[in-house]
Amino acid sequence: MVPDINLLPRIDRKSENNRLLFIITGILFALILIILLFQYFSLMKSVNGLQAEKQLLEERKNELAAEVEVLEQPKAADLATSVRFIESKTYLVSPLLKDIHLYTTNESYLREFVFAENEITIDVDMETMAEVATYVGELDGSSYFTDIKVEEINTFDPVTSEEGDIINTFSAVERFANKFTVVIDPNYLRTGGVVQ
Repeated sequence: MVPDINLLPRIDRKSENNRLLFIITGILFALILIILLFQYFSLMKSVNGLQAEKQLLEERKNELAAEVEVLEQPKAADLATSVRFIESKTYLVSPLLKDIHLYTTNESYLREFVFAENEITIDVDMETMAEVATYVGELDGSSYFTDIKVEEINTFDPVTSEEGDIINTFSAVERFANKFTVVIDPNYLRTGGVVQ
């Protein structure tokens, strides 16, 4: 009988396992390398795009800064420009005064009127509260005015002496001193009283 003795070392099996391990490790390393390279190139593409966008935004910023600088410089206005500006801001007051006087009665007295940019302040004396109410209603119905505000209504005695003392007479009736503010309709006034 012959004994079965194997004197060869068992290295073959280990080397085959090691070789398989090296192949798997190599494949994993190659996959990780491919993923990292893909990430690197995609990030480089994003960085290049952001740098181009940054450059465009900086150019736009410089353009806007130049526009602001131009706008902040004082303009030298010539006479023609000044006249055009003033003509665009002015309006005829005669239709407004006619409208204010149209609604007053013979017994009322228009003491003062003051023009502002978009409103007129009127001081008018009237004999009765009914006249005051009628005057306010008619002014409110006028197309030249958008709003009327009654600032104050006071009574006063029209009869006074030369020295300023009040003379008691039973035939004198107190009158009403009124102050109104009317807001002008600039569109209606600018068109000359024509609704557009």
